[in-house]
Amino acid sequence: MSNDDVIEVSKFIKSVWWLVLLRGVFAVILGVLAFVWPVATAVAFVWVFAIYAIVDGVVNIVQAVSTRKTDPTWGWLLTIGVVGLIAGIVVMIFPAAAGALALLVLLWIVAIWAIVSGIFGIPAAASIASGGAKVLGIVFSVLSILFGILLAILLFTTPQSALIGLIYVLGAYAVLAGIVLVVIAFQARSAANAALKAA
Repeated sequence: MSNDDVIEVSKFIKSVWWLVLLRGVFAVILGVLAFVWPVATAVAFVWVFAIYAIVDGVVNIVQAVSTRKTDPTWGWLLTIGVVGLIAGIVVMIFPAAAGALALLVLLWIVAIWAIVSGIFGIPAAASIASGGAKVLGIVFSVLSILFGILLAILLFTTPQSALIGLIYVLGAYAVLAGIVLVVIAFQARSAANAALKAA
């Protein structure tokens, strides 16, 4: 990569690092809400997830479109964004139509979304040049896959009792994922600043 390419990529990272930070902050807020009101907001949590998935999906789509000229793997990020957006919209539609059955269906959507998002997130993270951000991105994707698998297992084995217990699992996952994303955002900004100073 030439010096001009490094400067262009670094400038781009400086202009979009806050999108990753925004995803992390939303995830942490979602996780904290799960621990503060676990029972009373079980249904509300699904709505919060829907809003988070839509916002996260839109942010990913914007980020993918912004990087399409500089990142050959931007399609992975676009796919994650579209899947998140669709999951959020579907989650918002179902609660008005059904009760507990809809909640179980929605949790299955959450599980599938987490697995698919993690699978597509691994190659997207692997394309990041920075070593620390790359590792954290891959860790985030693996956590997403593991969360989806755990959620699917719980829904298979104990669907009734899983509903409330999963609120805590969702909360823990959201907080961990949010922290990882916040760290990635600041590392990416620092790496971009260092590259621009060196250039």
